[in-house]
Amino acid sequence: MKLNLFKRSMIFATFFGSCLCIALIVGSLGTTHWIDARARRASNPLESEGRISFGLFEGHKELNVRYGWRNYNISVKAGTHPARRWAWCGTAAQLGVSLAASGGACILAALFSASRARCSPRPLLVCNCIAVLFSLGAIAVWLTEYFLRLQHNVMSEEDLANTWFSDGMADLGVSFWLVVAAAIAAFINNICILIAMADGRDADIIAPALEEKVNGAIMLY
Repeated sequence: MKLNLFKRSMIFATFFGSCLCIALIVGSLGTTHWIDARARRASNPLESEGRISFGLFEGHKELNVRYGWRNYNISVKAGTHPARRWAWCGTAAQLGVSLAASGGACILAALFSASRARCSPRPLLVCNCIAVLFSLGAIAVWLTEYFLRLQHNVMSEEDLANTWFSDGMADLGVSFWLVVAAAIAAFINNICILIAMADGRDADIIAPALEEKVNGAIMLY
């Protein structure tokens, strides 16, 4: 038995959705804009300015106290990352699972679309569900850390000792929103798969059967 053209098209559409998920997750892991923040110095707020941007593993900090900008690197290895270990580690781990699931969904979508035999799209649905769930899990972990800690402070202990503060001046950056977009893309994939599963038409099966009945009727006449 063969899949009809509509089901095959819906399943093949998820191939591009899965490729998009992979690109978005890789982009979020590779960029350093999970948090974008500004900073001021309490002792001279009008003459000081700071810019901080960081991702899950590294980032960059620029501070200016009237004498020009001073640049600093933020790194997990150096222990200078503003987020706590459980936050960046939990977020990265869940994104890794979501990335693997999206890769599996991409391969399954290609195989199902190319297959002449009628295959169940349930494994494809499972992969996309995993991608959605773990992307949402990564979002939840990072949002928790943001609301509990990062929106109030992204400065190091040394910066705090020099009266720098970033309370209320930190925002979620574009890298975070890439994960949100990946979760939406995987969810749309699930909708396409469910539509394909709900479609009861099997044109490739019905047409030969109908043709056989017509030929039988002709032979009777």
